[in-house]
Amino acid sequence: MTDVEAMGRKLTCTEACILLGCRKSHFYNLVKTGVLPAHRHGKLRGIWVYERDCEEYLNTRAAKNCVMDR
Repeated sequence: MTDVEAMGRKLTCTEACILLGCRKSHFYNLVKTGVLPAHRHGKLRGIWVYERDCEEYLNTRAAKNCVMDR
C-alpha cells in the first residue's frame, strides 16, 4: 500500500465539513491553525484534505472529550 492509499481519498471543503460535522468557517479555522493539514490547488481551485487526517482529528477530539467527562 502506498502512502497516498494509506491517507484515503482527497476531500473538498464541503465533503470534509460533512465528515467532520462542522461548518465551513470551523473547517477553515482548523486549517488556518494547523490542526488539520490541508493542501491548496492553485489560487481558485480550493483546499482539499485527506480523509484519514479528518478521521484522526475526530478521534483525538473524541479522546479529549472522554478525558474531560471524568
